[in-house]
Amino acid sequence: MASPEDMEEMWNNPEVFKEWSKSGEKKGKVRFSQDEKKRPYLSRIEVKVFLYMSTKQVLKFKSYSTMQLQKLYFRNTSSVLCALAELLSMRFVYGIGPNAGIMGLDYSTAFWLYMELGFRAYKVDSIDDLTKPFVSMYFGAAYFLWLSEYEGRERTPQFVVQAYIAGPKNVNFQETGPMWLKFEEALSYFEDIKKKDSLANLLEDVEII
Repeated sequence: MASPEDMEEMWNNPEVFKEWSKSGEKKGKVRFSQDEKKRPYLSRIEVKVFLYMSTKQVLKFKSYSTMQLQKLYFRNTSSVLCALAELLSMRFVYGIGPNAGIMGLDYSTAFWLYMELGFRAYKVDSIDDLTKPFVSMYFGAAYFLWLSEYEGRERTPQFVVQAYIAGPKNVNFQETGPMWLKFEEALSYFEDIKKKDSLANLLEDVEII
C-alpha cells in the first residue's frame, strides 16, 4: 500500500488516525475498505491526505517559489485533485475503465513523466504500478502541476481539469458538457479542505527557493 514512512505520516494525521482507529485498524495492518463487490477503495479522508502528501513530494522535486506555491494552493489544487480522483476512478484503488489507479492516469503519461521529466519518487515499470495509491497520486499530481504551466503559460483551473481528463489539445471552453458538471459535483465533496491550512503546512514541509 505504501512505504513505512508514508504510513507513519498517514497515522500522524488526526483525521486518518480517527478514521482508522474507529474501524479497528492497527499500525502495520491497515487494509483497504471494500464495496459489496469486494473492490478496494479509499475513503474521501484517505484520498485527501494521500493527495496532500503526494503533491508535497512533487513540489519538493520542482522547488517552487513561495509565490508559485501560493498561486497553486489558492487555486484549490488539493481539492481539485481530490475531485478528479472522485470523478475518474470513484476512489477505487484499481481504477475504472481503461486507465488504472485512483487518478485515472494512463501508463504512457506516467512513464513519460518518469523518464522525460524526472519525477522518480516511485517507479512505473508497468501499468500495475499505477494501482498503488501513492504511485497513482504522485504521478497524477505531477501531471496536474505540469498542465498548470502548459506551454510556459499559467493556466486556469478549468483548462487544467479539462486537459487532465481529455488531453491539453482537446480543451474547449465553449463546450464544457456533462463531464464538467460531474466534476463540479465531485468538487463539492471536498470543500472542507482548508486552503490556508494546506498552504501553511506545505510551506513548512517543502524546501522553497
